[in-house]
Amino acid sequence: MELSSDQKQAIQTLCAQGYELYDQQHFEQALREFYQAWLKLPKPQAQYPEAGWTLAAIGDTYYKLGNYAQAIEALNSSLFCPQGERAFTHVRLGQCYYEIDDKTPAAQHFTNAEELDPVQLKKLSPKYRLFIKNYRLRR
Repeated sequence: MELSSDQKQAIQTLCAQGYELYDQQHFEQALREFYQAWLKLPKPQAQYPEAGWTLAAIGDTYYKLGNYAQAIEALNSSLFCPQGERAFTHVRLGQCYYEIDDKTPAAQHFTNAEELDPVQLKKLSPKYRLFIKNYRLRR
């Protein structure tokens, strides 16, 4: 299914506003914009590519807020949308699972991210890179 150009424009505008707030570290306000974009999607939302990147933005913002359970929920949901599987999403999922001390899915998502785009892991902070290195040594 395809969204109308007006629907696409409304979602893109709200997400752009959300990213602007995100970049200014106004994460709660950014989250509100991303949810407004989500609400513009007709049901069932997961059939649209826009749902994937909107959910990824929601999950990323929850990660920044330290709300890892909600981040995991949104990010995992984004993977089931058209064009939703992206290296960045797997990186964020790996980070979230790491932060809640669930190391097996953390390692799997980091592996998935590397398979999609090896450069993504080079951008990680040292604690995540050390975890990935140690995980590989145990395999």
